[in-house]
Amino acid sequence: MPDFMPVLILMGLAFAFAVLVILVTFILGPKHPTPEKLAPYESGIQEVEAPRSRFPVKYLTTGMLFIIFDVEAASLIPLAILMRQLKVMGLIELVVFAAILIVPFFYVWRKGAFAWE
Repeated sequence: MPDFMPVLILMGLAFAFAVLVILVTFILGPKHPTPEKLAPYESGIQEVEAPRSRFPVKYLTTGMLFIIFDVEAASLIPLAILMRQLKVMGLIELVVFAAILIVPFFYVWRKGAFAWE
């Protein structure tokens, strides 16, 4: 436990600092709401009428899935480089990691996140 004490102290200080900054900003921050400040704003365009339907966010979902699976696939590179040194344990680790990677891939595929209309 003494080896981890500096890390725990640093984590505690970082958490306390974050809470302190949020509280000070909330207490001392300016509070002068005006109708202009409270109005919805999007790219400087005033809203003419209410939207008729919800805006599709399919491209955002696809982008997030790409980033997630790309980072997971990139984490296979160090394992592939060290495969000869890791021997059987490395192979077992690779199979477990691939299984963990494949399960959410099939789940997202079954939900239709990769299908474009």
